Amino acid sequence: MENTNQNLTTSNTSEILASLGQDVFENANTIAKWLLSQPEGNRLELAQGLYNKLMQDASQSRQYHGNGHACVRLCSFVQQCFKSNDPVLKEWASSEAIASELFHFYLEWYEHDPHRALRLVLDILVTSTTNNPRPGTALVLKNSVLETLVLIITRKYPKQLTKSGLQCLDHLLSKKVISLDDIALKYREVEPSLAGVPSLSLWKSFAFHLFSWMEFTHVCPLTGKALVHVFRGLESAALDNETSSAAGFSVEVWRQWLQDVLIQNPGYLEDIKNYVLVPIFKTDRPAALRLLEVFNKSQPLTTIDQELSDQGILLQLATLELGKKFGLVEEPSKPQPVTSEPSAQIALQETVLDSLLAHPSISVRSSAFSLLVSSQATTKPFSTAAFNLLKRHLAAFHADYDAKVRNEVLGLTKSLLKRVKNIITVAQRALIDFANREAQGISNEKPKPPPKKKAGSEAALKDAFEAMALLDHHTSFIKWYLDFLKSELLPTASYQRHITAMKAALLTLRVGKHAAAVDDIVDEDVIKVIASDSTWIRLLLDLLLDPFDDVRDSAATLLSLIPQELVAAPTSPSEGSPTLLDVLREFCERASKLADRTGRADHSDGAARSQGLFCSWLNGQSLQIEHLSRIVTGIEDKIAKAENDLGHAAIENPVHANFAAIGYVWQVLAKQTYPETELENLRQVQHRIFGAAQRIWLAVKHVLCDDSPEGHLPEEMEDIEGLDTKDLLSYSFRAVHESSNLLRLIVGTLRLKAVPGVPFPPLDVFKQTGYLTFEQLANLRHRGAFSTVSYTFTNCCQLTQNLKNVFPGTEEAERLLRDWYNGAIECIMTQASTTRRSAGIPSLIAAVLSANAVSPSFEEVFCNLEEIGKKPVRQTETDGSNLPQVHALNCLREIFRSSLLSKRAEGYLARTLHLAATSLKSEVWAIRNCGLLLLRSLIDCLLGTGESKAIIESGWDGHSVRISYNKYPALPDILLGLLETAGGEIASGLSNSAAAEAVFPALDIIRRAGPPEEHRDELRKRIEGYLGSRIWHVREIAARTLCSFLLQEDWAAEISQLLESAGSSMNQVHGTLLTARFVIERKTDLGVDLKSDPASLDLLLGSLSDRAALFKSCAEVEAAYLEILNLLTKLQCIEAVEPTDSQTSPVRRRDPPSALLDMEQGLKLVYETAASANVEKLRTHLLETLTRDINTASRMLEVLPVAWAKASSNPLARSGLTNLYLEVCATSPAPEARSQSLTNLASLLNTTLSQPDVPLDSLPAVDQLDTLMANLLSSDINPDLSHAITEASGTIMAVLSLYSVPDFGQRLQHYGAVITHCLDVNNSFDTRFAAASSLKAFFLPRVHNSINESYLPALSALYDSLIDDDDEVREIAAQAAAGVLGETMIAPTTADRLVSWLVSQPSFASSEEFKAQVVRRMTGSMVSAEEQLHKAMDFDDSLFAAEEQNLFIDEVRETLRWSQALASSSTDENLKKWTEEGLESLITLAEEKWDGPLGWASDQHVFAAGARVVLAAVASVKSAGASAGEDKKNVEELLQKFREVGERAKVHGSLLEMATL
Repeated sequence: MENTNQNLTTSNTSEILASLGQDVFENANTIAKWLLSQPEGNRLELAQGLYNKLMQDASQSRQYHGNGHACVRLCSFVQQCFKSNDPVLKEWASSEAIASELFHFYLEWYEHDPHRALRLVLDILVTSTTNNPRPGTALVLKNSVLETLVLIITRKYPKQLTKSGLQCLDHLLSKKVISLDDIALKYREVEPSLAGVPSLSLWKSFAFHLFSWMEFTHVCPLTGKALVHVFRGLESAALDNETSSAAGFSVEVWRQWLQDVLIQNPGYLEDIKNYVLVPIFKTDRPAALRLLEVFNKSQPLTTIDQELSDQGILLQLATLELGKKFGLVEEPSKPQPVTSEPSAQIALQETVLDSLLAHPSISVRSSAFSLLVSSQATTKPFSTAAFNLLKRHLAAFHADYDAKVRNEVLGLTKSLLKRVKNIITVAQRALIDFANREAQGISNEKPKPPPKKKAGSEAALKDAFEAMALLDHHTSFIKWYLDFLKSELLPTASYQRHITAMKAALLTLRVGKHAAAVDDIVDEDVIKVIASDSTWIRLLLDLLLDPFDDVRDSAATLLSLIPQELVAAPTSPSEGSPTLLDVLREFCERASKLADRTGRADHSDGAARSQGLFCSWLNGQSLQIEHLSRIVTGIEDKIAKAENDLGHAAIENPVHANFAAIGYVWQVLAKQTYPETELENLRQVQHRIFGAAQRIWLAVKHVLCDDSPEGHLPEEMEDIEGLDTKDLLSYSFRAVHESSNLLRLIVGTLRLKAVPGVPFPPLDVFKQTGYLTFEQLANLRHRGAFSTVSYTFTNCCQLTQNLKNVFPGTEEAERLLRDWYNGAIECIMTQASTTRRSAGIPSLIAAVLSANAVSPSFEEVFCNLEEIGKKPVRQTETDGSNLPQVHALNCLREIFRSSLLSKRAEGYLARTLHLAATSLKSEVWAIRNCGLLLLRSLIDCLLGTGESKAIIESGWDGHSVRISYNKYPALPDILLGLLETAGGEIASGLSNSAAAEAVFPALDIIRRAGPPEEHRDELRKRIEGYLGSRIWHVREIAARTLCSFLLQEDWAAEISQLLESAGSSMNQVHGTLLTARFVIERKTDLGVDLKSDPASLDLLLGSLSDRAALFKSCAEVEAAYLEILNLLTKLQCIEAVEPTDSQTSPVRRRDPPSALLDMEQGLKLVYETAASANVEKLRTHLLETLTRDINTASRMLEVLPVAWAKASSNPLARSGLTNLYLEVCATSPAPEARSQSLTNLASLLNTTLSQPDVPLDSLPAVDQLDTLMANLLSSDINPDLSHAITEASGTIMAVLSLYSVPDFGQRLQHYGAVITHCLDVNNSFDTRFAAASSLKAFFLPRVHNSINESYLPALSALYDSLIDDDDEVREIAAQAAAGVLGETMIAPTTADRLVSWLVSQPSFASSEEFKAQVVRRMTGSMVSAEEQLHKAMDFDDSLFAAEEQNLFIDEVRETLRWSQALASSSTDENLKKWTEEGLESLITLAEEKWDGPLGWASDQHVFAAGARVVLAAVASVKSAGASAGEDKKNVEELLQKFREVGERAKVHGSLLEMATL
């Protein structure tokens, strides 16, 4: 080797390296050792050769996702050379070429496989730039790396290497290899447009580039690290008064940047919170405190500016919540003394949280609630201010219409309760500890150190007094909370309040008292409070009959948690006091009678639940079985009556409540094990239960098995008074429904583990149940009934696989399934095709398959159905009444729709698709129809059913994988076959309808899932052929499908080519134009900015322009062409240019006329005139169009506000549009045009009124507005025009308020009366929404300072809209109220504040009208209380009760809310009289009728009337002064007498509590 130092070549180097053994390449040390043993002259070439080999090995490892050993050897070798004493090797290892190659190797590998070994590359970069023996090389390398990183971040690098680039940036910044100044200089070079901008703007731009990468979840952590570097670097430089790149930076600037990012991308909030803010809070407490100080005192949180984006508030709430989590933020409390020392914590502001908890944004409210109750420690005490906020706002959260909000609040409530209970436990332990010390004679001043140091809140309590105060503070809140939940369960409360309170009560019971407690243990203290409070028990029992199932279920669950010792205890200490079991027994009797009387589902279910609850409260198995036997006896008596006289039984003796009761009782009994004697009794009862179910089926079979059961009433029953089809059908359906549910529960016991004493049903009961449900499914025609029965039969089939575990030695399983399967096949072959879905036959097949048995197997069943389904049949051979093919296809459809079977059926999907496609070619319509239904189900199976209609209609997005075509390799061939076959039939003109039916599903699959790669070109060619179809709908669907091909291609060029190939075929040209429009619409929907691709737009417009003359030869084609131009104009991709010859009408007359073309020409004119703000030309053509085509004119008016949005900012154009709208309203005879014109006018005037200084000359004159309203009201009015008039009236009144109109007060009163009438509960939603919008238009644009008595009707209407049944109306009303209150809040809080505001107005203090309104609000109406009570007592016992028009309003809440108004003024004499008479009526009612659970006060109407009387009486007494004398005394005496009589008559406890002064 001595002589090779001069002649060593590349080939020689390769040979030398190839001859080396594996021991040399064991690791970097052995490689370096060998290299250093070579002659110095050869080392450079050998080092390069070794490097190349190691790089090749590492690259292969990257390609095959290796373990990184090759990368470690490579990097370690370079580092060894860098540290070598050989200057040649050191210089080679520190060269730019080596470091640069390693850097790019790192970028490529780490992006796709972030192996930790690659961090060694970053270490080499650090060494090469900081310790390089050649500073010039280090500088070049640093600039090169930095430029690459900046290009990657700014999206200018050819490849997307974001993850590796950001990781490298983080490493270099952490090692201080590069600085923020270096980044700023390089960023200015990369972005020449930013060369002269201030440094702060430069950094904002760079930070926003970083933020933009948060759209990719996998790079969010690295993006956050880079942003934290930016924040810390800029803030540090700003604090050190450095003037380089941090000039002007502050924490406030950082907050603004974050807020601006969230306004653009609201979805980044969680990522910013987790990856930007959390690292700052974790590692830099001073910076976190500065950040929190800004967020706590910034504008959004101090004044809640309504113009600020909600995202800013959400950001600040998220930041403050983080601060609370890290112990940097304290809950609101009493103001702390000001000290000169900097605080280590930030205190939340109570007023700020008060506003945020009532904020109209759901997200803001939820975040504020979370901020209030969250804490780093679960034993941190709550402040008084925090509890006060909860007491003020919990009611609004519980009443929220959005279930998501209520569930979030319940989740936070669990944390709240856990924290409160933990604190109570801590305080109790501390008290015991202090008491023990005192008992041992240990002074509290000098305590001995405990054996083990305590941690937590116990150690923070100084003495027993402080511990007691803490305990009282939190126990009083729990007491308040339970009382609050009780008030939420009143009969008048809404469903939202009922269900939330029930769930919260269950949480209160189940949340443990210490951190380690599990949620299954019931809180003994809470359950004792509930069980010992007769009002709680009364409310819960009444809710067992609530109309909503989840409320009934929650009430039953809560009652079932009461332990046996409390159930058996007297409800009061008085002698002879009943137990809870006695109370429930009476309730069960009443509930059963009510269920029999009405037959309603909710009453029946409630009565049944009460029986199940009663069984669970019975102490002893024999008593429980006896209870079950009594219910069965009762149902047997009722069935006997039905067998004798079904008509009268349907009215007088419904059985479904009894069947349901047995079901709930059985659920209690099935949880236990029994001795043999009791088991025998249960078996006998089970036989009787099956007998009852069989007998009721035979009694109602003829009703439910009629081909049209909904309209079937046997002749012999037509003369029975009070019986109609609805009653008979309801009785029959519910009887079968509940009896089938009961049988399913009983046979379901077979799923239990086979241990001695389990009450399994006898084998013959199971078999008979299976055969009974089979018979029912084979014969039923009532869809609801066979849905229930199919579930029971499915359970029976599945349970056959469990029979051997319960009945060892039996061979019934396979025989039963085979019998049922053969019976199902017989039904398929013999039953008439009376329904297109084959009634219960598909359920029979699906149930048999759900057993997953060896025989009959899935393959066997599927093959049999397939064979039946594909049997050919000709139209001449059948009359359509007996088609086994229909049943077979429907059975296959059911298999793919079933969640139990669809997974197993996936392997047969291609075969089924082929069968469905074949069925579409059948001559028989019934088979084609079933084939189409099957195909639709297969599409749902392929694409899923969880999408909204809008997503389904929009189609593929060009990126997502909707169908794995590899999973279904036959699918592309089937799609192609469908398109080819149908295409031939459509082209030949034969069976157009059937051919279209065949092609639509195939096109739909491709449209929604995108085209498969296999046969892509053939599919596209076929679909392009359909663009020329003679059927418009086929052309449209084909165009939408072709759109999915063009999303990822040069769409403009493809469309130009399609136009070229279309030639003069108008159908083909029309289909191509439709394709162009759909591509533009889809790209816009996907967020693509078409203006960013001017070349494609120019190509498209050029192609269209070249064929403009051809388009004019067909009206539909020209309309499609103009539609594209109008769409591009709307998207601001092109500018509409007005024709030079303004006299030439753009609307050409055609013969025959084309409505589509006329409309598009009209829209084109709107855009053209908007470009030049030519109102006169618009007026001329619009008025002319109104005389001949109302639809086109209406569409022009509809588009006009958007098209003229920019032009209407010109005062002259705005004035011209105003006059045009007025003229249309005055001259057009069409209500549609006047409605749209009036809406446009109101919108334009609202925009003008919202300006700070409204110039009166820009508004219509008073006489113009008077004339407008007179013309509108005297002409024909349709609903849309009526709503437009209502909504515009608010705008007109707002305009009139700016003029000095002499009779404005009278006008305003009339306006208020009209709006009040529109808000009546019996009006439609549209009418009430228009009224609320009118109030918003009147109140919101400007603050009404001089409010007087004339405003009362409008303010009363505003309040009515705040308590409307629809949340949309309430939201608009809350916005309207902001014009009065100065702040937008949620509707309940707004209603409270509005009443308080009205009371505080001096102009209303002496107003008789206001007084009368207060009285009307409190009494409901001035109808006497006796009459109200009498009317409320008239109970509606019809089968289907009419739902209340307003379910949101709560009469108790209304009366309490308006009581404050009564307290601020002298009591009205009429109210005194009404109250006294009402109390006397209540006392008389209580004396005459016993109340108790489910008594007369349980009815919400009776309770509401009684509550109004009692609350009005209490308010009258409280508002009466010392001089009230005799009147006050009379009311007090009546209240006292009512309480006394009520206690004896067991009147509703809530009413008695209200009567307490």
